[in-house]
Amino acid sequence: MSVTSKRPRGARLDPRIVRTRAAVSAAGHALFLSRGYAGTTVEDIASHAGLTKRTVYNNFPDKEALFRQFIAEVTSYADAFAEGLAAEFTGMTAANLDTSLQGLGERLARGIVRKEVIAIRRLLIGEAREFPSLAREYFDRAPGQVLEGLAAGFRRLQRAGLLQPADARRAAAQFAYLVAGEPLDRAVLVGAIPDRRQILAIARAGVETFLARYGTARRASGFRLRQGC
Repeated sequence: MSVTSKRPRGARLDPRIVRTRAAVSAAGHALFLSRGYAGTTVEDIASHAGLTKRTVYNNFPDKEALFRQFIAEVTSYADAFAEGLAAEFTGMTAANLDTSLQGLGERLARGIVRKEVIAIRRLLIGEAREFPSLAREYFDRAPGQVLEGLAAGFRRLQRAGLLQPADARRAAAQFAYLVAGEPLDRAVLVGAIPDRRQILAIARAGVETFLARYGTARRASGFRLRQGC
């Protein structure tokens, strides 16, 4: 019978173990981004971290486990962003809808169009054949989770009469692409990330376009003007 030892609840890990694991993680992350998964070996990781190969294996069972942890850590920003969406949409009213969505769009754009996200997307595209399930997992946990949070928020705004009825999931995808899609595509394919001012300008214009399509007050006003009322 095998016995699995468990660390007592509240017990602290040896600081040396924490530092060693962090060193292995940092080395692996840096090499995965610069060389790709296939181009990185456990020997490379050990050398970059200034440790032995055996020490690497003492902290991670294999290279794939380290790679999967890397992807999980990158998605943590999306986890936090998605968790905060429900409260953010709850505070939206007719009086602050435009400014609230503008702020949301700007934060979403800044969160998406940043160095870490661009790097991981480029990496996953390169490793898609080797790790198709990992690419799907990243989509589900990062952009997919945020899109579901946006869709839930838009359904709430529709029920409150603040947005025109629509397919909320499709509206969420449109919102995300309008505020960040073009600079994200450019950064992933070309490697050039726009400056902060340009990112925010694109996000604001995207939200204006979204509201022109789905905002009830704007559409009603535009209809009256076209009818000469």
